[in-house]
Amino acid sequence: MKLLDYYVSLRLHQKENDFTDTMKITIQELADVLCCTERNIKILLKRMAAENWLTWQPGRGRGNTSTLTFHKDMRTSLLEIFHQMLQKEDVNAAINLLKENLPEDIKEELHHTLNTYFGYQEKGPETAKDVLKIPMTRKLSTLDPAFVSVSSESHFARQIYDTLLQYDEKKKVFTAHLAHDYDVSADGRTITFYLRKGVMFHNGKHMTSKDVLYTFHRLKDQNANSPCQWQTALVLDVRCIGLYTIQFCLKRKTRMFLHFMSSISMAVQPEDEEELIGTGPFSVTDFRDDVLILEANTHYFKERAWLDRIEIWQIPQNTKVDLHYELPESENEQIGEAVDLLQMGSNYITFNLNKDSIVHNWHFRNAIYHLFDIHLMIKELKKDKLLAATSLFPEKSLENPPSEKTLKQAAESLHASGYKGEILKVSFFDMKYSNEDAMWLKKRAKSIGLNLMLHPFPLTEYYKEEVTANSDMIIMGEMFENNIVLAFINFFKHKASFVNRFLAGQEEEHIQRIVDLLMDEEDEDKQKGYMDEIEHYLHERRLVLNSYHTYRKKNFPASLKNVSMNTFGWADFRKIWIKPAIE
Repeated sequence: MKLLDYYVSLRLHQKENDFTDTMKITIQELADVLCCTERNIKILLKRMAAENWLTWQPGRGRGNTSTLTFHKDMRTSLLEIFHQMLQKEDVNAAINLLKENLPEDIKEELHHTLNTYFGYQEKGPETAKDVLKIPMTRKLSTLDPAFVSVSSESHFARQIYDTLLQYDEKKKVFTAHLAHDYDVSADGRTITFYLRKGVMFHNGKHMTSKDVLYTFHRLKDQNANSPCQWQTALVLDVRCIGLYTIQFCLKRKTRMFLHFMSSISMAVQPEDEEELIGTGPFSVTDFRDDVLILEANTHYFKERAWLDRIEIWQIPQNTKVDLHYELPESENEQIGEAVDLLQMGSNYITFNLNKDSIVHNWHFRNAIYHLFDIHLMIKELKKDKLLAATSLFPEKSLENPPSEKTLKQAAESLHASGYKGEILKVSFFDMKYSNEDAMWLKKRAKSIGLNLMLHPFPLTEYYKEEVTANSDMIIMGEMFENNIVLAFINFFKHKASFVNRFLAGQEEEHIQRIVDLLMDEEDEDKQKGYMDEIEHYLHERRLVLNSYHTYRKKNFPASLKNVSMNTFGWADFRKIWIKPAIE
């Protein structure tokens, strides 16, 4: 440990002494507090005294009480230490200090200080590096494109990896990316991709058709068990035709295959390389429990990113830090245009039809439908940034708002279901919003005699099916990426999707049949018709209960340029830049 860390531990020990600036304690007690030998304690105290942090008056004789007098009060001392930690880029130590049981007024000031640390920073007049530091209140899960399923992780993976094609949702067209061109045979069953030459992975290796083949086989590998494995089902054969040409032979014609090749799951990885290495505009230089650091790829095959480094730090959930990527506030900073976003996809409740329980009963599911009165929940919990949902698509929710729901209707349906008072398990992510939703539902359920047991679980256990296998219901959310049709299909095909996990029997067969028709359909109106049919079926049978969409609105500083938020609520890091102040 550093001397500063020992000093912090010593000051924090004052909580047992009412944070007074003078403390009487024996050397043995100090040794226990700082986990040192008595000899080392004396050395540490002398060094702290030399730094003018404290005065140490040793007690006479072994075991006698010594007196420590701190030269600065607790608040001033910890604030100075906190500033030093941030100046030395020791964010870990600063965040750990925030986790301590400090007086609220001191913690409030530390939160404010940390807030000024995040945002945009320019490092050094000579190097002039543009660094963006972003706080997150949860641990990141996997960034492996074959497994990534969560919205923020999907966004970060897009910065690290590239795909053969990109899809423009507005224009409904595919554009060349790692492949500079592609051909589709007359019968639509053979697609040939022509790869760019000179594209380098972050480890310096040049990309070839063998890497694309490796990526596909890795996704298809039954042992790897990727949740996106379903995307490989239509492929009969894959052939490398030279170093820069690869050909896919399909079981049947489907334009959806091109969508698969533009999805993050098919992002190209180097052959036999298990590290987080891609060809994207940013490379991973550090990825631990508490931090992800991305550096600009100076050999990127397209335009280099303007930002030089991005740091994503995990901070405590109760930290009062603005969780956005923006410049720190400044008195002279002008506010730019606001960026508005309404979540595509929605939060929802779904039922585990793989479990033998009352959730198979329509009347029971209808009771939950009437209990989960979203308008009332938004009002009572004061969640003004939510839109009550009746669909996965916000425009449909706006056209068809939820009908009125009452406890009387819920109670009547619960009675009709034959409910006998059994306890039902409700799972959800252990995050603030989900906890609030679940607690509200439990309280409301209790009022009609329905017993719910809440089961929060961390996002890091999202991929472990056993964590929720014995749940009766789950409160979950789904955020769609820009490719809406693919995202909708993924909602029902992706192995990690709880709708996919929990649907079973005739209901699952019916849904999957229509999803398969959607996959093969190229007409946009017919695609919309299939999606409407699926949502209507889920609604009428109360299999998926949509709850709300989330509004995202943010005013960015005028000097933050080229900000365009995707459906996940993130800006594309490769495009944003900071306009310097010119006097």
